Amino acid sequence: MVEGKRARLTCESRFTRTRHSTVARLTRFAKASSTVRRIAPGRVFVLGALILAGILTILRPAWAVPFDLSGSDWEGCSELVRLARGELGAARVMAVTRLDFSELRPEDGLLLLYPEGGLDVDELSRFMGAGGRVILLDDFGRGDTLLAHFKMERVPTPSHPLESLRHNPQFALAEPASAHPVVSDVSRVVTNHPTGLVHKGLSPVLKIRAADDSDVVIAVAGAVGQGRLLAVGDPSIVMNSMLRYNGNKAFARGIIRYAVDNDSWGKRGGRLFIATGGFEQKGSYGSDDNTLGDLIRAAREALEATRREGAPKAFAYALAIALGLGLWVWVGSRAGRLHKPIVPRFVRRIPTVAQGGVAGHAAVIAAPQTTRVLAILELKSALEEQLTTILRLSQVPGHQELIARVEQEKLLSPEGMHTLRRLLLRMSNVETMVVSARNGSPRGTVQAIRDQEVVATAKSVRQLLEMAETNARTGFVPSEVRS
Repeated sequence: MVEGKRARLTCESRFTRTRHSTVARLTRFAKASSTVRRIAPGRVFVLGALILAGILTILRPAWAVPFDLSGSDWEGCSELVRLARGELGAARVMAVTRLDFSELRPEDGLLLLYPEGGLDVDELSRFMGAGGRVILLDDFGRGDTLLAHFKMERVPTPSHPLESLRHNPQFALAEPASAHPVVSDVSRVVTNHPTGLVHKGLSPVLKIRAADDSDVVIAVAGAVGQGRLLAVGDPSIVMNSMLRYNGNKAFARGIIRYAVDNDSWGKRGGRLFIATGGFEQKGSYGSDDNTLGDLIRAAREALEATRREGAPKAFAYALAIALGLGLWVWVGSRAGRLHKPIVPRFVRRIPTVAQGGVAGHAAVIAAPQTTRVLAILELKSALEEQLTTILRLSQVPGHQELIARVEQEKLLSPEGMHTLRRLLLRMSNVETMVVSARNGSPRGTVQAIRDQEVVATAKSVRQLLEMAETNARTGFVPSEVRS
């Protein structure tokens, strides 16, 4: 709290003072603009260029990129880079805008500030699994992909912190939550709109105490394979304007040393890579061939950007044009096609095969795809039933009995009796083959029957029945009714 009381200028007040100074200079320029008319035209151009350059120089802090590693304004991070090079040496500190995973070694460390693009959690996990260390400082950026991969959640900080800078809860003071080496020299850290982090299995490093004892952790650390992960919910802690606080500077030194410090498995002492904002990611850890990894990462980033921000304009226009052309081709092909008139189903002619009764039954038997065995069996039934009717029997008898009755009643001539015996024998053989085939008997192979045989059989059946009916009408009297 003492450290907070000594502060006379916050980030907001510095920007306000810069803006007021700019307005004052522009006002003085407007008052002196009346003298421009008395200057030669050539000098007016030179003077205007100088004034424009001065205005751009004055307004440059307002256009600065947050967390710029080379930015010396209040929200830049050049002081962090200078501090890291002072701790480790200039040769071991790499301030990069492109992070190549193939260049990393297990003894190296990564310091990521407010990433604006999705992180490649697979490559980062492989790097940490081999012994590398990753330190993520992020509050509302895209570091949530890495947090979600390790089951961490962002939570709000206390609305009424126990200690804060100038009684502003957005500038709460955080204190060490454990004896972690990062905070060994830290007493208080001034935060700037932080977010809390929740994970039951990781060690708390920094916490904000609340007036109602509902403390919130803003920094956690844990082991990933042989490596380490440190997540901090406030990247503003290491901005230029925040490193003037002793606690923040001590915390920054702690994370710099922790990134390359020795581990239990051996000596490390590698390089520290610092990346911020929309840095590019490429390569694959432990592999020289980066083509496949880059393609997968590019596709993943494109899908993530589409999910978050929607499809790019060029892609949306191309998709709309493609859909329009496809619709035009489809409509044209449908509209230009000649269609045959379709007769409604309720007025269509019903095929004979689909009809019932004698006509439908005959059409099924005579259909080209129907086996001729059915025709032979149908002629057999017709012959037996018609002879049974002529003999005035109540049911169809066996073949031997049927032949004996026909011969006894002298319905057929001797030649007709011979034909009857031959037809009934052939028909019985066909029926036996059909029954055997249905039962799966190896002898049940049905021989093919040609149309000529069916026609000849039908002709013989018709002649036999006509002869039997003629003889029955000319004086035939059944034996059972004779006196």
